[in-house]
Amino acid sequence: MFTPEQFREQILDTFVELRWKVPTLWEEYRDNNLTREGARIYALEHCVFAANFPRWLANITGNCPHLEVRSYLIENMFVEEVKDPTIVTGHYESLVDFAVALGVDRQFIYNYGGAPVTMMRIAYCDWVSRTKPWLEAFAAIAGNEASRGKEVIARVGERARTSRNMWKALNLSQKALAHWDAADEADSSDGGHGDAPLDIMAKYADTTEKQQACLAAIRDRQAVNSVWFNQIGEWAYEASGMKPPRDNKQAVPKPRLAA
Repeated sequence: MFTPEQFREQILDTFVELRWKVPTLWEEYRDNNLTREGARIYALEHCVFAANFPRWLANITGNCPHLEVRSYLIENMFVEEVKDPTIVTGHYESLVDFAVALGVDRQFIYNYGGAPVTMMRIAYCDWVSRTKPWLEAFAAIAGNEASRGKEVIARVGERARTSRNMWKALNLSQKALAHWDAADEADSSDGGHGDAPLDIMAKYADTTEKQQACLAAIRDRQAVNSVWFNQIGEWAYEASGMKPPRDNKQAVPKPRLAA
């Protein structure tokens, strides 16, 4: 069994290895070839995904016996759905403002159900938050925010930060970028949503079995994320009239053969 400090390091190592070591096609596109046409693809699909995120926090809250953890999850939901303290508009509505600034019709965003790859990503998060023990579900859903926290940023650099700088090539307005200022404050600040999940997992994963279950949940979530980001990247390149610079196929499974 890892000590709490060692377990935190294992979590961070996992994020660095699976989320940031090899950039997804989306990140390659965003950092090197970003246009409004490609950004629209991401913005529209991310609006659908983000609209569901608070429900997964609520699912975990309902299954969690610890007041400390429930309080954190409820605070996170409050920021998402009631009042984000860093911006005038709501957290989700500010993301819609971003998509509208890129040219997408607002009512279309509200009515859009997502591409199949987004629906599958949502279905995974629904499943893990409803059916898994609270700590594993927490690792997969809330724990994912630690992949953009200040400790990961310290390891891999600013490319792990969620901020307005991702969109500087588009010359968008302050209002259009307000969501990304709020996300930066929430995920990358001291004691924010990028820090707290590490503390909670280190505290409550107090057996080898729980630690390994958390790491497995994190690995599964990052695999799902990778499929989504790579597909969004491929579509973004195509929307911009470009060919993706590399193949976007998933790795072939390697079954163990019988003797």
